[in-house]
Amino acid sequence: MKFEKLNESNGKGRTIFLCGLITGVGLLIIFNLFLTKAKYKVVDSAKLVNSTINYSNADLNVIAMYKKEDGASDYEPIEEIPTGNYDIDIKESYCVVKDSKEKIYNVMEYKENKVYIGIDKKGTKCYVYFDKIKPASEKQLANLGLTVSKEGCPETDQNGNANITDISSSSDNLLCAAQDDYGETYYFRGNVDKNWVKIGETYWRIIRINGNGTIRLIYNGKTKDTVGTTTMAFSGSGRAYNTSYNDNAYVGFMYGTTGNKKTGSDTTAYDKTHANTTLSNILTQLNTWYNSAEFPAEYKDVLDGETGFCNDRSPYKYSGISSSDQPDKKNYGMGTESTYYGPYFRIYQSKYPTLKCPQKENDLFTTRNDSNNGNQKLTNPVGLITADEVEYAGAYQTTTNKNYYLYNDEPYWTMSPRYFDGSNALVFCVYANGYLDYTDVNNTNLGVRPVINLKASTKFTTGGNGTSGEAGSSTNPFVVKLN
Repeated sequence: MKFEKLNESNGKGRTIFLCGLITGVGLLIIFNLFLTKAKYKVVDSAKLVNSTINYSNADLNVIAMYKKEDGASDYEPIEEIPTGNYDIDIKESYCVVKDSKEKIYNVMEYKENKVYIGIDKKGTKCYVYFDKIKPASEKQLANLGLTVSKEGCPETDQNGNANITDISSSSDNLLCAAQDDYGETYYFRGNVDKNWVKIGETYWRIIRINGNGTIRLIYNGKTKDTVGTTTMAFSGSGRAYNTSYNDNAYVGFMYGTTGNKKTGSDTTAYDKTHANTTLSNILTQLNTWYNSAEFPAEYKDVLDGETGFCNDRSPYKYSGISSSDQPDKKNYGMGTESTYYGPYFRIYQSKYPTLKCPQKENDLFTTRNDSNNGNQKLTNPVGLITADEVEYAGAYQTTTNKNYYLYNDEPYWTMSPRYFDGSNALVFCVYANGYLDYTDVNNTNLGVRPVINLKASTKFTTGGNGTSGEAGSSTNPFVVKLN
């Protein structure tokens, strides 16, 4: 094999230049790796003569990240941006620009588990500190001194919905976790006596702590009786859910026009039927009660109107419904078309009732608010319990149960549609023996138990622990305090 000497003015000079440049870049990489605390580095490629080398972009920006769990005393380094309930500690985080430490109040944003840093100087290095944040509902639990049950609660699926396959037992006294539209929610289940709240001269039971930290209550009257007509705002005759019944529209807490039919060219029949333009009879009754002396007017400011009440009108075919079916608004839920609704599907088919509202824009009833939450159709922040919530509390389909806190030996309405059978609109209700069933919307023999939500910022007087004892004794309700 023959070797020839390279031309010094051409090949040798280019080789020396190439080697020198590679060596220089390599030293820069080693120097930056040695000095920085960075956990993340952006690797890029650069063309060098006729070859390609990889280099670390450390001289432009480097990010080191740390996190601190709730209750921890110090931060620990991390390799990935944390997911879940974390936020950037703005006071702790900073960037270094040419050896000058600068805070990052206006240049850093954290959203969708990504960090966005607005830097404009070469050589910038940033140190980002993440803190674990307690969910609003967890903060409310601590505020009330409540503890989540470790055993006995129904299992939940990947969506945070509980699997309800049986009634609660006489020994159940549970506070369990699930998911709602706002995050982690904590609901009472069984024969509990730690969920009493007093507002003025009225008594209420906590249904659950909502994911946004608000507190969902159901009316229990002006006494601490647990059974009888005194536990309801209205009882006896004249309290129909709706006075008309012969159209799908009448399953609505509010409703639209009647007589709509599916056609090949018109796909708006469902929307017209369930437009929220007319108040149901039951909502009219609730508004009357809310504006009367029955509700203590001085406490209305502690009520939250952005947390909604779900009147789920997701339509399913009338026969042959299965756990794999999907809502069908093109063919069902309008006029006199026989239709099952979402609550029926969950309670009788999937066995996974939910505390989320499947059609929030139309079916989650809220008052007018700045957050554009729900349908904003309510004038007053008052609604009814849902069939799903009744099952979470301890009921199971049409099974008698007197061992849960919603049992009051009286029948009363929920706001959950069951089905339209071709001629009658039917809604779920709680019967006198505690089981969850249904009835025609024009039935006048059911009572009304209003449901409200207290703001997350609601204050309580000292000494209450949620039990039903008399004030001044060792046990007594949570008592709402006026600001």
